[in-house]
Amino acid sequence: MINLFYITNNIIEAQIVDNLDIDWIFIDLEKIGKKERQIGRNTVISNHSITDIENIKNKICNTKIIVRCNPIGEWSEKEFDQLNARSSEIDMVILPYFKTKDEVKIFIDLLDTTKIDPALLIETSDAIFNLEEILKIFSFKYFHIGLNDLHIERGTISMFEPYVDGTLVKISSILKKNNHNFGIGGIGKIGANMFPSPECILNEHIRLRSNGVILSRSFKGNFYEKEKVFFMKKLSNAIEDLRSFEKKAEDLSDKELLESYQKMKKDIDDIKKNEKI
Repeated sequence: MINLFYITNNIIEAQIVDNLDIDWIFIDLEKIGKKERQIGRNTVISNHSITDIENIKNKICNTKIIVRCNPIGEWSEKEFDQLNARSSEIDMVILPYFKTKDEVKIFIDLLDTTKIDPALLIETSDAIFNLEEILKIFSFKYFHIGLNDLHIERGTISMFEPYVDGTLVKISSILKKNNHNFGIGGIGKIGANMFPSPECILNEHIRLRSNGVILSRSFKGNFYEKEKVFFMKKLSNAIEDLRSFEKKAEDLSDKELLESYQKMKKDIDDIKKNEKI
């Protein structure tokens, strides 16, 4: 089964997630440099804080907590002191927007890896270029391939182009060769009118043997505590639909998965053509 990551710092929302077939609550501390990189784009800069970790951990029983820290910088020592002090509340910390082996070394040196599992968010071209050397630094349990910042850096038309231009095949081949678990980007609700479709994206996760995906905003909507029963029902149904489709996708033949890939490629090619007109 693919690990599902749900981004929230809302306690009531986290309690609902904790009772569903979702594996990780994702607390997002990354702010430094993100606004400047993603200016003018329809992206979310989180308002999560270090205190959200304890607040949520105390209210959940089943779901693990992953924390995205800030990229490495002069602030890192203080930030990791705070994270290490909460080692009993955190299962994994993921480093975003790194480019060099030295940044990863600093991450490993600052994080108490005896108590918290470190993970890496591969979302720059330099990180991909240096990946094989980075793998020698530490035996990481998990990598996630981020598509949004890679899309911005490369100036591509569609965020999903790495699925069809060889980028994800290259990264996943390196990680699989070294027996590493990895996930890819995010996914929308099954049945949503998106191009490429969530169904094709999930099929690609199966074809590439991905272990994780972030649930997109289409799963969340706008959470209001007064409507929490309705929200819980909608989210529960959406997760059941995804898990049901995942089981079917796992039984697809290589030929059927390739056909799904080709449909996805056509959708992305059409987006690129329409954008250029």
